[in-house]
Amino acid sequence: MGHEVFICYDERDKDIADAIYHIFDKNDISSWMKSREMSLIDPIDKITTAIEESDSFLLILSKNSKDANYVITETDIAFSREIPIVIFNIDDTKLRGNLEFILQNPTELNSFPNCEIQLEDLVRKISNMRISNPQVDSEYMGVFEKRNPRRMQNIIKKYTKIAIPVILVLLFIYFVIVLPAGQKTTDDGIFAMNITHVDVSGAGDNFKYVVHGESYNLPIDKEKYFMNIKFFDKDDTLVYEINSTADEFKSGIICTGYLKSDNVTHIGFRLTDLSDNELCREDYVMN
Repeated sequence: MGHEVFICYDERDKDIADAIYHIFDKNDISSWMKSREMSLIDPIDKITTAIEESDSFLLILSKNSKDANYVITETDIAFSREIPIVIFNIDDTKLRGNLEFILQNPTELNSFPNCEIQLEDLVRKISNMRISNPQVDSEYMGVFEKRNPRRMQNIIKKYTKIAIPVILVLLFIYFVIVLPAGQKTTDDGIFAMNITHVDVSGAGDNFKYVVHGESYNLPIDKEKYFMNIKFFDKDDTLVYEINSTADEFKSGIICTGYLKSDNVTHIGFRLTDLSDNELCREDYVMN
């Protein structure tokens, strides 16, 4: 009894051959595979008969099969019997040596870069377009992906597609919602400042407070913007206040103040423009 396709493979690629066999079976393509059709006591010429009685010959080409003697022999039999040969390349192996000599103008398909699409093409080819909508079970995709020479590129491509929209959404949230929250847009765009940390040094009645900060979109003309920094104790009493232009913000330091005590518990920070429009406000709590 004939088959639509004879599956030729190296034993080291049996997992691939098994997956293809099941995919063919799912699509009602009858296939012959020696591990399923032959026993140890069967004569070797059973393989020759199976090739002769098949409508097509599928060679699973890989680094394992390209130099395997029995693969070369089976391919030569199919060629000499004028059985249509289809090569399914699973790891981007190039035809060399005896196989290259036998197969002058082969029909070659790849299992990559997209395994599912490539397997659908294989089903259509073997069925001679009898099957227009092939069924390819996802459970077999992992077998091919492990051999996919484009696997890393596919992974990068997959996560890049996911990452780009996420990054765009996060940038939108940051620049449109988070950053402008509580701020006004100036002629220089969005200009904001905040306190990052405060250093306190000294003893007795002479304490030096260095207020460090950071800014976003610091304008060229910083004298148009004013900083108001107020120092409060635990009773919320104002103990010290500094007013200056944003031009005083240098090397990450908002201001430096000298107090007679180290009982400051929080600092109020306010940034405004020439018209006293508040750009940002912060109540920084001392550690």
